[in-house]
Amino acid sequence: MGFAYTGGQIVTFNQLWYKVLSPTSHTLAFIGTNGFPSGPLTLPNSVFDGKDATFTITELQYEPGYACYGVTELTIPETVKTIGAFSVLWAPLIKVHIPQSVTNISESAFCCLNKAPKFTVASGSLHFEAGSDGALYSKGKTKLYSVPSDVQLAAGGVYNVDNNVKRICIGAFLKTNGLKKVVLPNGLQSIDMGMFTIAPTSSLEAFEVRPGGSTPFSAVDGVLFKGDELVLYPQGKSTQNYVVPNGIKKLATYSISDNGHLRSIDLNQVTTLRNSAIYNALELTSITIPKDIKKYGKVPGQGLMEGCFESCPKVSTYYVASGNTDFVIENGVLFSADKTLLYCYPPSKPGSSYAIPNSVTQIGNNAFQNAQFITSIHIPQNVIVIGSSAFRQLSNLSTLTFDANSKVNYISDLAFRGCSKLNVVTLPKGITSLGAVFYECENLEVINVPANSKLTTIRSGAFSTNRKLKAFNFMGECQLNRIGANVFAGLKELTAFSIPKSVAYIDANAFIGCKNLTTVTFDPNAVIQKIGEGAFADCGITNIKIPQKVVEIEREAFLKCEALTTINITKATTSISPEAFKYCSRLTAINVDKDNEVYSSIDGYLLSKNKQELMIFPPGKANERFTLLPPSVIKIGDYAFYDCKKLKNVTIPNKVKHIGKRAFGFCDNLTTITFLCDEIIPAANISQGGNDAAFDADKGATKKMGKITINVRKNKFVDYQSIPFYKKFALIRPSFTISKEEYILVSEKAAAMLSTENADHTFVLPTDFHYGGKKYEVSFIGDYAFEHVSPNVKEVVVKKNVEYIGAKAFVTTGNTLKNVFFIEGNPTKGMLSTTRFDLDATGDNYNEFAPDTKIYVKKSAYNKYKAEWTKTRYNSVTKHEEQSPYNFTNQIDYRIKDVKINTKYATFAREFDVDFKECVTENGSRVAAFVSGSKVVFGKPDYGTATYRIRMTSIDCNGGVSDSYGYVPANTGVLLKVIDNKSTTNADFYYTIGEKDDVQYSIANNVMKGVTVNATKVVPFGSARYYVMQGGSFRRVTVPVNNFPVHKAYLKVNKPAGAKLILQFDDEEIAADEGETVTGIGGVTNDENGKEDDAYYNLNGQRVDNPQKGIYIHRGKKVIIK
Repeated sequence: MGFAYTGGQIVTFNQLWYKVLSPTSHTLAFIGTNGFPSGPLTLPNSVFDGKDATFTITELQYEPGYACYGVTELTIPETVKTIGAFSVLWAPLIKVHIPQSVTNISESAFCCLNKAPKFTVASGSLHFEAGSDGALYSKGKTKLYSVPSDVQLAAGGVYNVDNNVKRICIGAFLKTNGLKKVVLPNGLQSIDMGMFTIAPTSSLEAFEVRPGGSTPFSAVDGVLFKGDELVLYPQGKSTQNYVVPNGIKKLATYSISDNGHLRSIDLNQVTTLRNSAIYNALELTSITIPKDIKKYGKVPGQGLMEGCFESCPKVSTYYVASGNTDFVIENGVLFSADKTLLYCYPPSKPGSSYAIPNSVTQIGNNAFQNAQFITSIHIPQNVIVIGSSAFRQLSNLSTLTFDANSKVNYISDLAFRGCSKLNVVTLPKGITSLGAVFYECENLEVINVPANSKLTTIRSGAFSTNRKLKAFNFMGECQLNRIGANVFAGLKELTAFSIPKSVAYIDANAFIGCKNLTTVTFDPNAVIQKIGEGAFADCGITNIKIPQKVVEIEREAFLKCEALTTINITKATTSISPEAFKYCSRLTAINVDKDNEVYSSIDGYLLSKNKQELMIFPPGKANERFTLLPPSVIKIGDYAFYDCKKLKNVTIPNKVKHIGKRAFGFCDNLTTITFLCDEIIPAANISQGGNDAAFDADKGATKKMGKITINVRKNKFVDYQSIPFYKKFALIRPSFTISKEEYILVSEKAAAMLSTENADHTFVLPTDFHYGGKKYEVSFIGDYAFEHVSPNVKEVVVKKNVEYIGAKAFVTTGNTLKNVFFIEGNPTKGMLSTTRFDLDATGDNYNEFAPDTKIYVKKSAYNKYKAEWTKTRYNSVTKHEEQSPYNFTNQIDYRIKDVKINTKYATFAREFDVDFKECVTENGSRVAAFVSGSKVVFGKPDYGTATYRIRMTSIDCNGGVSDSYGYVPANTGVLLKVIDNKSTTNADFYYTIGEKDDVQYSIANNVMKGVTVNATKVVPFGSARYYVMQGGSFRRVTVPVNNFPVHKAYLKVNKPAGAKLILQFDDEEIAADEGETVTGIGGVTNDENGKEDDAYYNLNGQRVDNPQKGIYIHRGKKVIIK
């Protein structure tokens, strides 16, 4: 159903361990406790994972490494149907109730407890019943499962088995207190054979079989026989020297087990020894092989089996009876007669090493088990097969080597089980399949696979118990084809893995839980075609390149890889489960090869090839300000945003018509959804109900949908309010108008400007606004935002905060928009819809700007704008990215050329900081900006009347940028003057956007009044005098000027009535030499003392450095220059 689990995965809830049986039917098996306190345990019917999956417990199972220490009582829920082998491992149970639902109990279900409980069984059970003493039986008591350890015994410690019993299970008499004798029914037909036996009780001295009946069993001297086979020797029988009776030819598996009294065994006429026939005989010091026993299989079903003697810790030598032709002894070690098969090495044989003879081709099952003194083993060249448990529990074995020319081609599972000091092993070249050979080797850190290894398969769970494994090294070429399920599951020390190119299959959960596995490397020519379910789940992988031939990535393949940031998908991958990357909270990019015929990627999102379905949203892409989707999307697919904890807001593009299963499931922090849709998404097209719901339903006081606010277009607001599905959201909020702009909120911090009715010549985009008592930044310019803007708008100034510009945002009807200014200097590819979402690949022109619109940016950011906004399009023929035909970076410039000075002087103002000095670096004209820096003062007569002068000083002396006479802060009126003895600017004169706009400037006592945004009306008012510049001269305004141009300035000054005005300034302090430091422009006239100089002034009071013919004022008198 899409929960983040895979079959066989181990999970923990509420201090209990479970194994996932089926992620689709949501079933679990209980396998152990996890920090659960000692005492009674009531298993629940179902378990909620705290996310969105509810599982039903249907089984009790054994799983290596998990146990139930301390559980004294167990209540099994009615949902459980099966109790498997070795369940509730090592629990000291006192009481267990079997519910009616249980239909199957394994014959070895209760053999590995620390104490057998008293059982009760539901009265309606059709399969099981309990005896009056608490014993557990099958219905009708034909099968005995378990007798309580604390059962009430008859006199003398006797337990009488119910006479209806036909079969007795493993562990039936487990640690039964005070048990001396078991009286078996005369109708008994079978007892289960195997480790632990039916009676693992150390006090048991004898078996007895009731006389009569049809049972094949008999008891002689307390030992249980079946025909000519010794079936079970009591663990507590005190005989020290035992002779197998005449006529007994066979010893069953585990027939003599865990006896602490036997010192010797005469096998007498025995001709068949089953595996583990003599197990853990604690005091046995030697064993003699009978004369007539043969190698197993010479006579079908008869002979000495490998591993027939197991874990007898004090045996120091083996003997072979005289006349035996199938076996030989060498230095106490048992071999086949030809010494090709090594059967048994005495566990107590002295010596830290043993030289295996070169004749040996096979090391038998359990051959060296518990050899307590061996510290090193060398496997010689001729050994071909190593049997199961051959070197099991060699507690001091620290060195294992194989001959360089080793012929070993098969090592059985458990061969080196429990060799706790093994640290580094280099495998032989010849093995083709590798299983749990090193099971429970708790300190194994390194496995080396030699060059040219023939290894083709690593079988399921092979190394899952080697919790300290740090490295699995391939030393060269090999033939590895399959890495099986759970092979490296849970190995938290494993940090890197290089997968050979020959690997074709990585099965389910192969590397699950390798939390520190940060690097997985595939060979460039890897043949792998499928990455299995949960293969790399819960790993520490940071990025991965999927091999060229991978066709399929199954569900949960990279589940919970929380460090994973990037996935690269090749053209071959045509099947990706939408659940493949669930819980990958840092994933920011899924990049798809352009030639992939099924998938595509935009801005790291995984989409269908036609870019119309969003398949997977990388959780790391979530943006606190706003989260965007490509405008091409019409469907949000199944699980697209599943468990995206970082997702706080999302903007749904206007063409979306469908939202799939669990699309927004478990997005716990999602509080804002903005629907830009032209048409409302029909509720029927949004997955609803049960485990498939696109949005989590509210659960009581816990709000899910009920905490999400949706923002909608205001023209659809009433329709949204009338639809029951949309009413489930916390609030439906329409778009709104502030001033003349329509906005829609896209998060709790940001808004999108959708359109404007503003008609200003220069529209300055608001950077923020207040709405509903909160401040929002304008971070988003919507698709087609200026399409219908007034033709009066010729320019747009974008100052700051804008992070995204929609398709055709600045394209107007009639292409009336001429300039767009970007004041911030940190552009990104994601800032434009066309570059962020690769819209040029559609073949349609979605350019944000019309072809004749100029785009101005800061000089310092010019190259970055060009680089980030350069547009390419993939050529499927040449297989290369090529410049898009819609590339518009030639429209980007930093040189603004809308100011020309032809008469020495001009006035100026702008909506943003500008710098006139930058042009000088490219041999342009030098222009200084002047303002008034001091009061109006008295001077000498002019035309027979008093003359008042304004001392004009450069802007840097009056609160502008220090040492920069050409830097004009935003909205500041200035008088521009061409310096360097020129009257006009160069033909290519320009200014730039100011780079020092991070400071708020305050220009003191400025008499220049700038006009920005729109042309204005200049109206003389009061005693102040107003002057406007015409032809390089200021002219007094005596009647209103109705259309004073934008981006100019006029002069406004308060002075005594009737006085003449002269502007006095001098620029001699501006060095002609570019290398000198300029500190400012100031008048050389000492205004305070009224001194005059030799300068010429025109009749408007402006100084003229190179007077031509005309009338001027010189030294206070009119002069005519002809």
